[in-house]
Amino acid sequence: MGGTMKLHRSAKLPRLLVAGSLLGAAIVVEAASGLSASASSKTSISVAYAVDTTFDTTPLANKWWGALKKEFEAKYPNVTLVLDPIHGGEPDFLTKLALQFKQSSPPDVIQFPSTEIALYQSSGYLKTMDQYLVGSGKSWFSQYPNVIQNEGKIGSHIYAVSAGENNNGLYYDKAILRKAGIKLPWQPTTWAGIISAAQAIKKAEPKVIPLWTDAGTSAGPNGAGYGILNLLAGSSNPTIQTGSGKMVVSSKGLLETLDFYHTVFADGLGAPTSQLFSENNAPNIPSTDFAKGTLGIAVAANFIGGNWTKMVSFPYWPQAGTAIGVAGLPKINGGGYASTLSGWDFGISSKTKDATAAENLINMMQEPTNMIEAANWAGWVPPVKSYWANPLYANFDAPFAKEFGQLLPWSSELPSSANYSVWVQAIEQASGTIAQTPSTTGSAAMSQMKGYVTNQLGSSAVASLP
Repeated sequence: MGGTMKLHRSAKLPRLLVAGSLLGAAIVVEAASGLSASASSKTSISVAYAVDTTFDTTPLANKWWGALKKEFEAKYPNVTLVLDPIHGGEPDFLTKLALQFKQSSPPDVIQFPSTEIALYQSSGYLKTMDQYLVGSGKSWFSQYPNVIQNEGKIGSHIYAVSAGENNNGLYYDKAILRKAGIKLPWQPTTWAGIISAAQAIKKAEPKVIPLWTDAGTSAGPNGAGYGILNLLAGSSNPTIQTGSGKMVVSSKGLLETLDFYHTVFADGLGAPTSQLFSENNAPNIPSTDFAKGTLGIAVAANFIGGNWTKMVSFPYWPQAGTAIGVAGLPKINGGGYASTLSGWDFGISSKTKDATAAENLINMMQEPTNMIEAANWAGWVPPVKSYWANPLYANFDAPFAKEFGQLLPWSSELPSSANYSVWVQAIEQASGTIAQTPSTTGSAAMSQMKGYVTNQLGSSAVASLP
């Protein structure tokens, strides 16, 4: 973790004892130090976080948060940091966090997926952070790219700050592609190129999963951001939410995306539902399949490369850097690449007992060593630009960090709105239906999606586009 700075205080301080309240309590005024009673008294703040789903392993999460607690309490000896780890997959985490928000004393600082910001803000759970961030000398926030600064902005106020970001691309097993007669390095220029490569793999290596792309709801909202939404981002019409705030339930882009899924699963090119519907962190499964030599191609996130490092060991695979290649996910008919940009954020509860202490904690988590270690161990791109060239980050999972950094400019932010959680549940259900029943057409899956979102939000909250 980052360096520790301790507060040194004189062993003897002149004190003035003043009789005070109706209960006869004494108020101690430390005149010589200039400290107020509230500053000198012991207080505590709590931080809630997903212990099993953010970092690559739970032990790494425990190590990072445990070291942060020691550092924070050393720098702020009058504040106790209470760690509140929430266990389970992302859906379990979100359910448990929602219950905590409804308590009279919820956690002071909260970690959550960026896609949930607007939902929590609209529910009144989050404190505005404008005064803390803007014009206050927070150099780390000023170094966020504009798209990431705006990640936590709802209306004219900021309610959350990024802890780390994810983007996506194509991983491929070089040996398997060679056996399938595919020229390396491989860089498909259209979606048809991805399908043809997967078909060649199936023919050459029948026991290998040709193409991994997520399906179903087991991985929660972020699962779609690691898979199907990247296809949508590269479709003819990637719009998820209109300028007027309506959720798109029918469009050429949605149909193209769901038709792609229909082709993948109808042709037997996708992963089995036993993996796709696994509650055991399904987005990480490609890392183990690649290491076993049982997967040809995967639409997956930047963190997969970090899984193979000795530090993360999920699994440790020192040959990964030469055995696996990375390609950009092409747009449907070419003309560039596509990727979603998503991640995890920190917010401060609107009911916090000590906003200053909460702000100090977030500031410490953004310091270089703390943020880069979190990025390395969780598989994030740190949002602070100057950290990207830091050897602690750049050398962690070479060459993958550099390759996904080059794809970052093609990334686009997912919506942050109260209705997005309903919409993303619907597209995950639609993809899961196709995976489970491959005869389901893209049109039928889109109709299912439209019905679910319309039923949940009402017809006035949805839109159909060409």
